[in-house]
Amino acid sequence: MVSDSQSTRGMQRGRVKRYLRYLLRFVGAVVGFLFAIWVFIGIISFPYINDPPREGGDLPLEKRVSIEVFQRDVEPRILSARNEIFSGSQSFRPETEKSEISRLYDGWELSSQRVRGGTQSPDRVEEILGRYLEPLGYVSIVHDQESLVWRDEKNGGRVEILIRDQSMTFQYDTQGRPSDGSVPDPRVLIPNDSRDIAGYVSPSLPSIRVFDRDAPFFPGTDGSELLRKRQSIEVFQREVESGILSFRDEIVGDSPYYVAPSSSEIRRMGSPLTSEYWFEIESQRVQCGPRDVGQVIESGNAHLNPLGFVLVYDYASPVPGVGHYLAWKDEKNGGIVTVILRQENTEFSYESGARPSDGSVPDPTVLIPNDHRDLPDPLDKTGH
Repeated sequence: MVSDSQSTRGMQRGRVKRYLRYLLRFVGAVVGFLFAIWVFIGIISFPYINDPPREGGDLPLEKRVSIEVFQRDVEPRILSARNEIFSGSQSFRPETEKSEISRLYDGWELSSQRVRGGTQSPDRVEEILGRYLEPLGYVSIVHDQESLVWRDEKNGGRVEILIRDQSMTFQYDTQGRPSDGSVPDPRVLIPNDSRDIAGYVSPSLPSIRVFDRDAPFFPGTDGSELLRKRQSIEVFQREVESGILSFRDEIVGDSPYYVAPSSSEIRRMGSPLTSEYWFEIESQRVQCGPRDVGQVIESGNAHLNPLGFVLVYDYASPVPGVGHYLAWKDEKNGGIVTVILRQENTEFSYESGARPSDGSVPDPTVLIPNDHRDLPDPLDKTGH
């Protein structure tokens, strides 16, 4: 016969065993989870294992060449190398916004604009970089058929060139540098007319709420009418688009302008299961000088209201540099015309919204010819 004390001890041992099993399972799960994270980090890091280092230089921050001295003494030599490399290039354009200086830990970092030009022989480019950069303390750390990288080992910072079949990009940075106090605000670039190339136009419409979270939601391109009942993509091109382009021409006028690298295009959407497809045009993006908001609204209403487009978005962001967004929309068929007015420039673009094809052309994915649809690229000296 088992006593009560023996029974109690047996129950306690059973509870302890169950507790230990649960504890071991929990520890095993935690270890497995941490191992999975370690493996995941290793996988996503693998493509970058052989990347050249981007950290600061060997010198302590306070002993490095200051961000101001870099701009006065070092950067002009880098820009001279860039200009010699791309001298004679038939297509030399900016790929990003202007250069900027930002806070990096306890120091400051200058990140240049990235520019693109015609492809060159890596050996020729390396020879030019050597002439200009070696006297500045830069050394070559990558030299192959796809990239050239020079680095300032003491102060930090890189000059990087990526080489492709038809083009080549050039950019540089400083990594963390101290300020020597010679300018009131280290974030303001010391003027240099050679630093940035004019003509950058974003390839897609900048989302206003990325820069201004208090901005009203920007309207979409979709219309209220059923897709199959909307005005066709062919009618849009024959009867609507010319009026939109007249509005663009009135904004641009005879003044200088720039365009995004991509031209107008038409995309197909839909499902092969239903054999129903819809088509949407996204226009070339055009940038010109600053314009008066009131005049643009008046012109837009005059050109677009008869086409069924009405002003549905009129918002001037208080955030510096974001601009005043205007949008006219065809609420029934879809489609939107957008103008962004900033202190230094004005951008224009439009989209048709998803529309059906009426079958009047053999291939709806091919734009109906219109010599006036896209403006010539002033940065393309080849005439393409």
